[in-house]
Order: sequence, then structure tokens, then C-alpha cells
Amino acid sequence: MRMKQEFQTICPLDCPDACSLLLTVEEGRVTALRGDPGHPFTQGLICTKMRTYTDIIYAPGRILHPMRRVGPKGPGARFERVSWEEALDAAAARMREASARWGAESILPVSYSGTMGVLNRNAGQRFFHRLGASKLLRTLCTAACKAGLDATLGAGLGNDCAGMARSDHILLWGTNPATTNMHILPFIQAAREKGAKVTVIDVYRHRTAKLADAFVPVRPGTDAALALGMMHVLVREGLIDRGYIGRWTLGFEALRKRLEEYPPERAEAVTGVPAAEVERLAREYGRARAPFVRMGIGLSRHANGAMIVRTIACLPALVGAYAKEGGGLFEISTGAFGLDLAAYERPEWSPGGTRTINIVEVGKALTGALGGPPVKVLFVYHCAAAATLPDAGAVRRGLLREDLFTVVHEILHTDTVDYADIVLPAPTFAESPDFFTSYGQYFFGLNEGAIPPRGEAKSNYEVFSLLAERLGFEEPDFREGLWEAAARILDTPRLRRAGITLEALREKRYLQAPLNIANPFAGGFPTPSGRLEFYSERMGRMGLDPLPAHVPLAEGPENPAHAGRGMLQLVLPPGHHFLNSTGNGGARSMKGEGEQRLFLHPEDARERGLAEGEPVRVRTARGSIVRPLRVTEDVPRGVAIIPGVRASRHSPDGRGVNELTSQALTDMGEGPCYHTNLAEAAPAGAENGREGGPALTGAAIPATTQAP
Repeated sequence: MRMKQEFQTICPLDCPDACSLLLTVEEGRVTALRGDPGHPFTQGLICTKMRTYTDIIYAPGRILHPMRRVGPKGPGARFERVSWEEALDAAAARMREASARWGAESILPVSYSGTMGVLNRNAGQRFFHRLGASKLLRTLCTAACKAGLDATLGAGLGNDCAGMARSDHILLWGTNPATTNMHILPFIQAAREKGAKVTVIDVYRHRTAKLADAFVPVRPGTDAALALGMMHVLVREGLIDRGYIGRWTLGFEALRKRLEEYPPERAEAVTGVPAAEVERLAREYGRARAPFVRMGIGLSRHANGAMIVRTIACLPALVGAYAKEGGGLFEISTGAFGLDLAAYERPEWSPGGTRTINIVEVGKALTGALGGPPVKVLFVYHCAAAATLPDAGAVRRGLLREDLFTVVHEILHTDTVDYADIVLPAPTFAESPDFFTSYGQYFFGLNEGAIPPRGEAKSNYEVFSLLAERLGFEEPDFREGLWEAAARILDTPRLRRAGITLEALREKRYLQAPLNIANPFAGGFPTPSGRLEFYSERMGRMGLDPLPAHVPLAEGPENPAHAGRGMLQLVLPPGHHFLNSTGNGGARSMKGEGEQRLFLHPEDARERGLAEGEPVRVRTARGSIVRPLRVTEDVPRGVAIIPGVRASRHSPDGRGVNELTSQALTDMGEGPCYHTNLAEAAPAGAENGREGGPALTGAAIPATTQAP
């Protein structure tokens, strides 16, 4: 009889839900994976991405041993198997050489969210700080939205999404939870069963929009103007909570004057939402008992993204929704957990004045466009850099440099592996213990592992401890055990008072963060004033508009330089069966997702002579790709949609969608502008499709123009 065991773990994917999972293991092999019904938030549900995750654990192309490249860099690169000792010795030797010849800043770590486990995600920080390497500013996901929330609410906090079950009016703004946040759907459905109305506001009609009571299409990057138009109506018609405004907000009179500039007619001109619809949205929202706004992070991935987030976050304050049971707003929960990451990452070990490189600008760093010491050693871990970083063409050109020594620590053979000199095998979450927080709910979680590492895989934590030993780092941090480090990170006065310790987490498996998750702002806001700040003096001191505003995109149709050129606003939302690049290549995921396509409105396709299924070349100021066309009225006129991030090997022309994106930074938070793209679309065989320089001008487009 085969021995069967069940292990409780946490999903490691870069997703807001951080699901609790139950893995069935027979004879050392994961044979089943299901949701944990005991978790208060995820309640036993799992998405299609996790349902097929065993395709990754047991992928035929799984990297199981260290390897060294033996031929040219790039697609089709060949490798030979080596020992861990050979691989680590080679990496350590090149780091020593680079430090001696060009300084330690010539070494650059690149990592992001291939795992969301606190220990392994951050395991490289202290190593590279001790080494004196260039520091990486990791801003791809929540940096801009956190900046917008910080300026308004004071922290990355919001009313718990479970509270939506008690709401009577729900706005899903810039989010597609059926694809990216499925565990809030039961709460939404519970509210609908009690009569709540659900409205989706987004740039195209996606899965969730098709399930909602109403869908409001808005032009990309104009959401702040829609929110301001709604607020204009709320104030004009007295649909506001003056008691809440007087007690818990700052700058209402200044905001009221600003709102005079945004009547519904102006909102219509900017957003494309009819003025009557703006008024209807505002009245329904203002008359609701407990309206709830679930904002998506994608809103912040425009050049004006932080201001969009800040502006929408003001809306619930006008009606007092933050204090109402079932009401409020949520975007992220990163400000809730209170970990002592500095004790783990040791930022004080980094020499004073060490340069910081933004992950958005890695393409510039690798091609010498940032100045400073050249990057001579690149260490990439839990990040599919060649596929997911902006301006992938620049990243790829940098990775092709013969004088760049690249180490890649990976589970599967990604695009980035093609450019590596040394490849190190990494474990999946089923093989690698860790603990977790979340950016979409308020629970700590624990994963103590379920199976031994496959092949010779080693975790980030192990790899950096071994490298530290080879480089002679004698600090005791590099010799402490994994769970010793976890205990230190959790050892803060606030967490101790709440009884949140490693021992308690091991006993209970998940613990709620120590705050009132239904209303984190019941005792005030963590802003300088203690109030929600309609007017932000801090932003004013930064030279930014201190009030909510619509800031037109420089790379957008409101810029006169692009008037009459017939450009499309290109948005790159998530695919349904992949988590960014995770899941690429899995047989079931690939089958479920199908062929990656360009989505266009019928009139836009007709005007360009494009037909369903034909290959279309999409071109921006950065580069071009070819995708087959899907003609659909789910996409408004003037907008182009390409869902998902595919590895180049799974793209029809060998190029991923980030060939089209820029290295521009958002207005606050220095995040990426993945969704701020003006594009041309033409038949793939047309002159537009020739290889060479981009057809568009203005490669050095600034992030934004001035607010009106």
C-alpha cells in the first residue's frame, strides 16, 4: 500500500490572494493539490494557475542540476552539467574579479517575485549589501499604488475585502478578479444575493465585466478624471458625509474648488464616459448605504498611475465609506504586517553612497545608458528578467554582451537562462519552506515544505549562504538557520503584543495581522495630519500637485504631438492561465490560454485593413511584435489589448510583449508604465513590419505633462 500524506502550504505566486493549499504526497511525489477549506479568506478555492502547478514541479524541462554554457549566448544556447562546487566557485571568482577591477558596484542583483515567501524572496539582500554591490530598487508591482495611497491614506492599507459581503454597492475599478483575485468573488456574490449592485470600470470588457451588473469602459490612463467627475456630482448634489469629512479629512475646501474644474462634461471629454453615465455612477455611489471600491494595481502602471490611485482613494472619504460596515476601499495590504526586514536584509552593510538601479531601468543599466561603473556581473534569481522587465529589447541587448557574466537561479528554462553563463537549479514551493504575508488580504501563512528538493535544487537561502562562505563573509547571519531568521523577522514589539510568533504560526498555520482589518482607519489615518489628506503638503514640497488631478499622458492621445496620427492605446493585462510569465510552457496552461492575440475593435481593424486571425505587426517607439488578430467589440475604439506575458519561445515571432513597453517611471513611486503605450497596427507584411528602428518618434518621451 502506498503511503499518503497531506501537507498544508501557501501558494508562492505573485498574486494578492496568497492561498492556503493542501498538497497530497505519495511516495515522495505530489499527486494532488487542493485549496485549504479552513483558511478564513481563501476558503478552499484555487485558481487554474495553481490547479496545474504540478506541471511545473514535474516539468520535462525542469532544471535539476547546475550548468555552464558551452556555446554562444541567446536562444538555443547549449549547456553542460557541472557540480555545485564548480558553479559556485565560478560565480564567486567572477565577483571577486569584478570587485577588484571595476568596484563592487559592477555587480548587479536582479530579482523580483518568482516567490513571495519572505525568507527566500529577500535572501539575497544581506549578501549583496555585504558585497557592496549595486542596490536594486524593486518597483514593478505595488510601488506606484503604494505611493498614491501613502499620500492620501498614509499607508498601503484598506478595508478588508471580505467586508464586501456586507456592501450594497461595489465598484470593481481597474481589476479583473475572475482572473487575478478570484477569492473575493464569493464575497461579491454574497453581496449580490442581498441586492448589491456590482459595476466594473475598466479599459475593456473582460471576464469579470461580463459577469457584472454594469460595465463602464474608460480610456486608459484617465480614471482620475472619472473619479473627479463623480466627486463633482457628489459635492454639487450634497451626497456627502460632512461629519466624516470634518472629523477625518484634511483639505476639503481646496478639493471642492478643484472639483469645480471637473464637471461631468469635462470627465466625458477626457474619459469617453458619457456625462449622464458619470452622474449616474456618482448618484448610485453617493446614495448607497455602504459602497465598496476594489481598485486594481494595474491602474498604477500608467505614467500618471500614483495620481490615479490617490484620486480614487479620495472618493470613499466624501461619503464616509471608510467607516461604514461593508464599505470602504481596498487596493493593497502591504502596510499591515510590521515585519523587521531590516534585521534580515542588513541595509547598513551596504557602503554609503552605493548606487541604486531601478529594476525598471535594467535595460539602460546593461547597455551603459545610466553611466557609472559598467555592470560586469549579473545575478538573476526568481525573476524572468528577459520576458518581464520593460523594454525587453534593451534588456536582451544587454544580456548579449560578451563581457557580461550572468548567473541565473531558476526552476525552468526561461528566456533569461538562454543568456546565462552559469545556471543554478531552484526548488518549487513544494520543496522549499518559508513563511508568507500577502498584499491582498491580512493573514500570515506558513509553508514547511512537502517533498525533498528535486535533483540538486537549492533555495535562495542556501545559495547565498554558500556564496557568502566562499567569499569569506564571517557574519553570523550567513550561518543561522532558516527558521532562526524567520523568528528574528517576526520579533517586533507590535507582533509580540499580538501573539504573532513563529511558534504560534507553526501551531495555527495562519494568523491575522494585528489591526482592525474591517476598518484600519477607525482611530485615524497614518498620515502626518492623522487624517485622510485631500490636500497633501508632502506632495506640494515634492513639486507635485498637492490635490487630486487628471494628468494627461505624454504618450497618450491628449498630447497634441500625437493628434491625428491614428495611434492606439496599448494595454497589456494579465492572461487567465498564467501568472505573468509563471506557467508558460505548462501543457495544460498553454492549452487553456490558447494563442496569444491582439484584440481590436471592429472599426479599428477595418480602418487598418486587418482581418480576424491574420498576423498583425504592433509597433511602439521601443520595438515591434507580430500577433494574430482577434476582432471584438469587448475592446473600445482606440484601444489595443494583448493579454499575458509569454516567453519568446512561446511567441509566434520569438518576441514577447515587453518589446513594446518603455523604461519610463511613474509620477510617484518610480514604478513601471507597462500600460502607457501608443502603438501602430498594420498587416505583418506591410512596410511598417520591416525590422529596424521604431516607426514612432519621441523615444525620450517624458513620463507626464503638467496637470491642468
